[in-house]
Order: sequence, then C-alpha cells, then structure tokens
Amino acid sequence: MTYSAIADVTTAIVELLREHAAEAATPLDPSGIEAVAPDAVDSLSGLELAVYPYRIATDNRAGTAVKQVTGTTRSDPPLTLSVRYLLIAYTDHDETRAESGDGRSGPLERGTSLGAALQILHDNQQLDPNDSPAALYQNESLTITFVDEPLDEMLSLWAQFEGASYRPTAAIEVAPVVIQSLNEEEFTRVDERETRVGRHTDGADTDETPDRLDIPDNS
Repeated sequence: MTYSAIADVTTAIVELLREHAAEAATPLDPSGIEAVAPDAVDSLSGLELAVYPYRIATDNRAGTAVKQVTGTTRSDPPLTLSVRYLLIAYTDHDETRAESGDGRSGPLERGTSLGAALQILHDNQQLDPNDSPAALYQNESLTITFVDEPLDEMLSLWAQFEGASYRPTAAIEVAPVVIQSLNEEEFTRVDERETRVGRHTDGADTDETPDRLDIPDNS
C-alpha cells in the first residue's frame, strides 16, 4: 500500500544525504543526519542535519489524473502530492563545545554543513525509484527543487517550535509523491467482433458475421 508514501520519500531523502555524505569528502557525518522536528532535538544528541517535512500540498503539474487500469481491475486516480522539507544544520564538534556552551558549533561550521547537504541535493535533483537508496512504491521519478521561503514565513514557522532556537535553514520541495487509491472495481473487457460484409451476385449486401444468431420460426 502507498499510504506510507510521505514517510517513504522522507526516508529516501535522508538516505540519499547519508549515502553521498559517506562517499564524498563532506563535513557531514552520515549517522548525524535524521528526520526530526526542531523541537524534538536533544542538545547533546550529536545531530548534524535535521530533515523535517513541514508542508504538504496537492500537486497537479502532471495534468488531470485518469483511472488506473491493471488487467481487469480499474481504480480511481492516485492522489499526487508535493512535500516541502526544512534542512536544518546542527553540527556538533568536540573542539567547539566549550566555545558554544551547548555542544553546538558556531555559525561557520553550521553553514558549511548546510552547504554540503545542499550540494548533494543539487547534484541529485532527479531520483528514480529504481535507484533510490530507500524503497519507493511509485513509478514516477522524484524531482527535488529549492524553495525560497520569505523570511517572515520562515521565522513564523520556527516560532511554532517551542523551546527551539533558530538555526541556519534551507527549504526544498519534493514531487510527485504518489498515494494510490484503494477504490477498485472489476470489469470485463469487450473484444471487438470481426464483421465481414459480403455481396451477392445480384448486388445485395449480406452480413456474413460468423457468430450471428439465427432464431428458428416455429409458427
């Protein structure tokens, strides 16, 4: 079932960042990348980058959806969504603990880590389900785009996270995220009957359909 599509895509984004952080020389520790809300972050958790879905909307860019047909089963069109994520830097280096007092590094280290994450996503803006580091139960490839959220909206969003201090933040949008419909119906395919029209020698047309039913006259 694809009701887990939002969670699956979130996992895919996190695993994509982890995979490339491990392969490349980046300041990101793959084990420090998590899907977590800003107000759920422990100051000593060792988190380096948080991925948080904050806005979900319908996505109609592919046009009007049509019913899906598989064999003799017809289902309603899927629900297609776009999901926006916050990427938040929380780098945690031992050499800066004493300077920051909360186990976090300064703005330069955080900016570097956030830049590394954005570089990974910039280089992987198309994610094919067949190549995804986490399972995606859809045929459509995901597109990752960067979103320029107005500063006042970003600050308003952060204000809703009780006890969380603002951190360097970027926003991305991922689409299409597909949730299949459970409304299905069985149907019978109607094969076209081949009809042949013949002509008598007297010029009259006759229907030579091989499966024509002749009803006997019992009068």
